[in-house]
Amino acid sequence: MESVASPETSLYHSSGWNVAAACIEPLHNIMVAATEVVLTIDLPYVDQKQVKLRCPANDILEVYADTTRKITFRELGAKHRHGEFTCYHARIRIPVPVDESRINKHFKRGVLEVHLPRLR
Repeated sequence: MESVASPETSLYHSSGWNVAAACIEPLHNIMVAATEVVLTIDLPYVDQKQVKLRCPANDILEVYADTTRKITFRELGAKHRHGEFTCYHARIRIPVPVDESRINKHFKRGVLEVHLPRLR
């Protein structure tokens, strides 16, 4: 498997939070294998029933989840800002086309693992 750094995870990406919408972008990792793409997405303080996945295109996965409690900037180590978040949201670009109709997901201890078969 190879690890792929997408523009969404680059050093110069946006702040990762949207104060107006009370959402934060979760940390995620993309692994590309010969037959599938595996995404791991950190979603602490989320009930697995609250996780919603959507593929608006065969190279984009959208993740949305409400948190079970409010998360503050202070908890994230930011002392220069104030605010709180109640959801996670991310649009993750997948480097190869995938078959969104065959998504397989597992959620354990705040980590969502998504398996997406590659299109041939």
